Amino acid sequence: MEKPGRIRKPIILNTEQEDYHMHSFNYSDGLATIDEMARFAGELGMKKIVITDHAQTTFEREGYFKKSSRRLIKEKRWKNVYNNVEVSFGVEADLLNEQGDICADIQGIRMPGEFIILSYHENTYNGDKEKVTEAFINAIEKHHKIISCIGHLYLDCEKIDLAKVVEQANKFRIPLELNCRYLVSGRPDVDMNALKLMLDQADSIYVDSDAHTRWELKELRKEGFKFLKENGFLE
Repeated sequence: MEKPGRIRKPIILNTEQEDYHMHSFNYSDGLATIDEMARFAGELGMKKIVITDHAQTTFEREGYFKKSSRRLIKEKRWKNVYNNVEVSFGVEADLLNEQGDICADIQGIRMPGEFIILSYHENTYNGDKEKVTEAFINAIEKHHKIISCIGHLYLDCEKIDLAKVVEQANKFRIPLELNCRYLVSGRPDVDMNALKLMLDQADSIYVDSDAHTRWELKELRKEGFKFLKENGFLE
């Protein structure tokens, strides 16, 4: 993959006091409950968090044990009683196949206005893995009205034409995600050149922790904003 030739700064849609991607113990594979995340976010001085647990396809494929009913969230029976942090709920949706089908529900429930991150996860993608680019393009075409963000596009991206996916996302005004968890993970399937290309071409981005622990909620966004500054994407 070619390195980006110039730096065009994307619009950053959140601050270090806002995080739109994290997972809880209640609904997927986080280690902290939604109450613990809300309380800790207040201790960190955060203003807004969005808890985006995995969609039902990942839940079932990974064999997670159901711990809480999503209906409690749908019926608004949970409130943040600890502080003034705005807590919202969303879904990390799964890209399913090259036809652009997605799974964007938890326990069969998808609430109007939820923050939906569309991500490619190899274990839940049922289509031709040579056609993931086509899958993203078709999914954005079909579901752009509900997709809030495209998640960690620079992970497992050796078969993705990243420039085409970013172009399609820009066309429908869908932000890309700087996923800070994978930024610092050291995983061999993280393509830093792809990340810089994505940042150079994306019109707008979210800087998210993808936190599964309270430590990650505290520390990972710092690394993301540091990376943006060091690479000329942020003053």
